Amino acid sequence: MKILYSYINRYFSDGKCLLYLLMLFFTLITSSTRGQMTVKKLVTEKDYPLWSYLEAEAISSNGDWTSYTKYYDVVDSLFVQHRKTGKVYSFAQGSKGEFVSDNHFVCLTGDGVVHSLALNNGKEQVLKNIKSFEVFGPNIIGIRNSKESSPFSIYNLEGRLLHTEDNLIEYATCPDGKKIAISISDGKKSTVLLVDVENIVERKQIIETDGGPFQRLKWSNDGSALAFMHYDEVESKLYYYDAKKNNIRSFSTADKGIFPETMNITLRREIKFSKDNKKVFFRIRQRKILDASHKSDQVQVWNAADKKIYPEAINIHEWTSIDKHALWEPETGRFLQFTDIKLPHGAAVGNGTYALTFNPGDYSPHSKAVGDRDIYITELATGKRKLLLKKHIYSTTNLLASPGGKFISYFTGGNWYVYDISTGIHTLVNKNIPYSLRIDTDKEDGDDCYGNPGWTTGDGYLLIYDQYDIWKVSSDGTEAQRLTKGREKGIVYRIISEKSSQRGFTESWAETNGVFDLNEGLLLKARSLDHFYNGIFLWDVKKGLSEICYTDKRVSTVLRSKNNVIAWMEEDTDLPWQIKVKSIRTEETVLLRSNTHQDKFMWTKREMITYQNSKGQILKGILYYPADYQKGKLYPMVVNIYETQSSQAHYYRLPNLYNFDGFNIGNLTSKGYFVLLPDITYEIGNFGLSAVDAVEAAVKVVLEKYNVDEKRVGLIGHSFGGSQTDFILTQSKMFACAVSGAATTNFLSSYLAVSETIGGPNFYKMEYGQARMKVSPYENIDIYLKNSPVIYAANVTTPLLSWTGLRDTQVLPTQSFEFYMALRRLGKTHILLAYTNGGHDLAAKEDAVDLTRRIEAWFDHYLKDENYPDWAKPEQDRYRK
Repeated sequence: MKILYSYINRYFSDGKCLLYLLMLFFTLITSSTRGQMTVKKLVTEKDYPLWSYLEAEAISSNGDWTSYTKYYDVVDSLFVQHRKTGKVYSFAQGSKGEFVSDNHFVCLTGDGVVHSLALNNGKEQVLKNIKSFEVFGPNIIGIRNSKESSPFSIYNLEGRLLHTEDNLIEYATCPDGKKIAISISDGKKSTVLLVDVENIVERKQIIETDGGPFQRLKWSNDGSALAFMHYDEVESKLYYYDAKKNNIRSFSTADKGIFPETMNITLRREIKFSKDNKKVFFRIRQRKILDASHKSDQVQVWNAADKKIYPEAINIHEWTSIDKHALWEPETGRFLQFTDIKLPHGAAVGNGTYALTFNPGDYSPHSKAVGDRDIYITELATGKRKLLLKKHIYSTTNLLASPGGKFISYFTGGNWYVYDISTGIHTLVNKNIPYSLRIDTDKEDGDDCYGNPGWTTGDGYLLIYDQYDIWKVSSDGTEAQRLTKGREKGIVYRIISEKSSQRGFTESWAETNGVFDLNEGLLLKARSLDHFYNGIFLWDVKKGLSEICYTDKRVSTVLRSKNNVIAWMEEDTDLPWQIKVKSIRTEETVLLRSNTHQDKFMWTKREMITYQNSKGQILKGILYYPADYQKGKLYPMVVNIYETQSSQAHYYRLPNLYNFDGFNIGNLTSKGYFVLLPDITYEIGNFGLSAVDAVEAAVKVVLEKYNVDEKRVGLIGHSFGGSQTDFILTQSKMFACAVSGAATTNFLSSYLAVSETIGGPNFYKMEYGQARMKVSPYENIDIYLKNSPVIYAANVTTPLLSWTGLRDTQVLPTQSFEFYMALRRLGKTHILLAYTNGGHDLAAKEDAVDLTRRIEAWFDHYLKDENYPDWAKPEQDRYRK
């Protein structure tokens, strides 16, 4: 610049030279600026394969390394990356990645190779021809591929073979990391072997027999006992090996007077131990169906007085066909069957000293998806059974056994109660919590609560959620401490269960809570009530809450190392998935940003809109702009509906053809569409007009404030969104075309249908589900008729493309065909796509691609004046030469 000034001063008197230099100066500046600007292009279908999904997988115990997978349309890849140096290792088609201490990473690739990578120096050992593997302490167990058998081999992390066995049936690694049990069989003899990890070359034979193999090997939690079974149609045996005493006991189904003659052990379920290892739990089954009266080939008897309709009765066969629960005490030889035909469901819970059992058909016939039931508690030491709860409303969160076996917590009438098993006393425990614990819902009338994630160690305290916070409540209800202060800030806190012990378990609808050691602290996820802000916090018993992050982005897949290094994923409308890492003492850093090529393309932006329905309710919607948006230009718009969708504001939407419902925001915005996702609220018994009200209100706001062509607005919905789409078309002239997938169109015929999902009546979907009828059609026929699109089919003037999967068990395909027949009879513009192997969603890639392309071609024709697709033409025109 100084040189330029000197030239100007020198030749200032020469006007021509001055003009020339000024022109040169501006040319240089313009050229420089133009060179720095990147010309972005629109995304087209050929660009879609550039994009990949990202998923964070695991973090090393010292927090230095994080593994993640990029999922592409063709080949997926697994990566391991150092958070400080950025060093990356990659494995094409890698899966099942696992960190071993801080120094090794092990994974399996699609070519049957196990990779053992030393992270400190990058040295890699490979094990070839491996079908599956497991890391066991400092060693790798590999199951090799073989045509004749499955050889079982043990290697160290450097790839050296330590031990091998042929003719593997199965194996079980001991929780204490000291032993491996192996079942082998050559077809003549079957054996169970024990391999000691500290002396891995030697093996010990536990048992050997002629005939079939030993199966279902299972270690006790402390590794002191092993159970397994030998199955045979004539006589099956259950075995218990005491590793400390080196002795073995067995139980036979041939023991008459002890084991039911008509029953046998089943192989379908795993064996379990009580906490003290004195009981072995397993399942037994009927050898054959005793009552075959339901299976007539000539006639089905549908008796309206039956508790179950015919398909349900066939499935349960008066509860004879389902597996029953039983236990065996190896020391005493005692056997007890604790579920039966009267109380067919349940499980041993807590520490294995008692069981909860029930009959889900107690109050049949009913109109619920799952009926109320009487809950019984059985003392397994004596077999004594008594009623615990009468007509309890079922939910997976409102009947939970404490892991230590002292209490049962349950939610009823808007309150949490604790049943003390030793005293038999029921206690209301949330009396010192001044806030509601029940979730208000306009759907099923039940006891939906915010939740009970578990108990503290030793069953000391129950953890309870309210709308915002986490409470620690004593089992007698005298103490209630709020661990978080979210209500004041409008933040919802929830516990992230990091270990299996924190998740509890579910078995036959009998739930056991997780267990939390508060001295170890809690990892928490946090969000604003509207889901717009999201974050991660650590809770410490002394320090309270420490913020890791709290941001106006979506936060997911949280990982924590042993030394409190946190890794998580973030995303936003215009921010592809990225992995961030942070410790309490350091600032957050971006480990990886996916899909960086997006910077070369035009991309959508998101805006939140607000609008009012006719009742004055303030609602929200997400509006996505066309990627090539230019102010002043009118654009077409596609409106996608379901229920409330504003919580998805920060979701990253990549362009893709593999869409289970054919709808893709990234595709449409790249093709020049606005896309609107409005929220809808509902009036009981009037969901159809509620949808019309909210959707029209949202569209009108967009038309008033944004560059959308009112004559080029399309509507699309799937499932319940499809039902609303069809109904809106019968009441509104706002849309130029529409797409509806897997929709219920006749709520009366749907009410009277058999639900293939549960095998029972479909009543529950209409009364208690999204339809929100609340009553049967025999109490109010009008609401069933006035919400059914098929009744008002004559009003439809909008061209409609519908689709259904002929194997849909959630919404019967006949619902789509009813609307098709109505529109056909009325001479309306309508096309129905029926996918032969499709379900409620289109899982097959070829179906998903086909549907996506057809839907976009439909919109392109009606909203962008592109050619009418050949496949949409009448058959006589399609094949006319």
